[in-house]
Amino acid sequence: MKIVKHVLIFFVLIVITSCKTNSDISTTNYVHLIEQPVALIESKLEFTPEIPTYIPINVTEATASLESYETKQGKFQEVVYHHRNINKQQLYNLIITYDETDEIYSEESIARGKESHELKHGIKGYYDEDDDGQSLWWRNNGLTYRFVYFLNEGQPRLDKQEFIQSANSVEQLQPNGTS
Repeated sequence: MKIVKHVLIFFVLIVITSCKTNSDISTTNYVHLIEQPVALIESKLEFTPEIPTYIPINVTEATASLESYETKQGKFQEVVYHHRNINKQQLYNLIITYDETDEIYSEESIARGKESHELKHGIKGYYDEDDDGQSLWWRNNGLTYRFVYFLNEGQPRLDKQEFIQSANSVEQLQPNGTS
């Protein structure tokens, strides 16, 4: 009986200790904003991204969303620019990630398994496609960029040169939200 009592006490202590450890806040100042007007989301960015002037679909709706938080290692912020053609059911996203510690995306990790393409200013881009979509990734000035085009049922693929042209059209966003 004493052994069962000791095992039970030990088990309860383990559970209490693990609950205490897992209850520590690992992120602070967490913000997740659903799709909003682009200017509103841009006003909340902690970094200055480059924005494309060329989008390879006829955009009928443009919004953005944001995820932002701080960890013990540093700040993380990711903005998604949603470019849609409602009539054709096309979605072409630009996702930009700022990771203060560069732990999420390294050049090596984004290149893995993708075709390498030379972008302007000597930047390497990495193209990939599968049954669900197409993407082009690159890193510049401490930010990770990626265009993602989603293939809905029966949707034609974009030519990969469209992605490259779009990436080569990026311009620095000005503080007032214009490029």
